[in-house]
Amino acid sequence: MSVSHRIHAIRVATKREIRSTLHGIGLYVVLSLVFLVASYVFANTVLRNVGDAGILALPNPVTLPLIVSTGLAAAYLGLCSSLSISRDRDLGTMEVLFYGPVDAVAYVLGKYFHQLAAYGVVLAFTLVNFYGLSVVTNVGFSLEIAGIMLLSVFLTSCMVSFGIVLSAGSRRMMVSVILFLGFVLFFLIFSLVHAWVIGAAGRDAASTMVYVRMIMDSLDQVIRWISPVEYYLRGMDAVLRKDTSGYIMSAVSSLLYSAALLAVSVWMLRKKGVRR
Repeated sequence: MSVSHRIHAIRVATKREIRSTLHGIGLYVVLSLVFLVASYVFANTVLRNVGDAGILALPNPVTLPLIVSTGLAAAYLGLCSSLSISRDRDLGTMEVLFYGPVDAVAYVLGKYFHQLAAYGVVLAFTLVNFYGLSVVTNVGFSLEIAGIMLLSVFLTSCMVSFGIVLSAGSRRMMVSVILFLGFVLFFLIFSLVHAWVIGAAGRDAASTMVYVRMIMDSLDQVIRWISPVEYYLRGMDAVLRKDTSGYIMSAVSSLLYSAALLAVSVWMLRKKGVRR
């Protein structure tokens, strides 16, 4: 398949998918729920701290709700990605598409760019929502907000590509959904437990905790490269610490991670075929 035909197929597939997303109600329902959660976080965490210590104690009071919003939106789009290929295969749609001018590369990239385009819509609504929040609460924006929104595109790319590779490897929608939710929950719980173990080992010098931390550290060396959650957490940590080199490394590593998983998705799709 020529490059020009492949690009055309990707463009057509992306437009068709994003049009369907925009005309549906699912994205808007999820966005409403995400913004409700973000407002709850803002009211119960940020405003409470302001009441206790004053506004000067929180130089970036919108940061935490924004991180929560982008993280939840990325997880939702990753879940949608985990459905995309397995659903088409399950319904027989993929087989019909591959009779036309579509190959594995164009198909996978069409699914990928569709989710990124959907995230562009998410960012637009997020900007409007948090601008309104800042006006109501008289809390201004900062450059940190722009940094979070820009980096979140790269980090969402990780979540989307992770969902796509799971979908490409599954023949049933339910299997790909269970795998995605299971892996994401495992990665998130591991990150929380690992952070707790580090703190506990620092307070307790008992040999048991030291060995537990060594095991967790060893697992972390592997999980940090395969978990989209870890890429997200590292990226947001770089933003909060104003670490420019860490910010750039997070964006670059996210792109490499996404490219690797998309390549694996293409390989799996070719190996498994398009039939149910």
